[in-house]
Amino acid sequence: MKGFNLSDWALNHRSMVWYFMLVFVVAGVFSYLNLGREEDPNFTIKTMIIQANWSGASVRETVQQVTDRIEKKLEELDSLDYTKSVTTAGQTVIFVN
Repeated sequence: MKGFNLSDWALNHRSMVWYFMLVFVVAGVFSYLNLGREEDPNFTIKTMIIQANWSGASVRETVQQVTDRIEKKLEELDSLDYTKSVTTAGQTVIFVN
């Protein structure tokens, strides 16, 4: 028993295939023309990254003099959810959400 052969069916029903292709093209063009688009769309920044470098400083100095001070100032913000910081010798990266 042979199964359904889509290629054979399409070759035998060319007008139906052309009709569906035309319907899909018209629907696609209609959908594209009705898409909402703005020149400057609104978006929300969810994560901010603060990076600070201090050449020659140790990890302890960077944490005490840079990372802790920035985090204390950020904690004063009401809209702040949390911060995460990564500190290496002479460099700190703080992720703010």
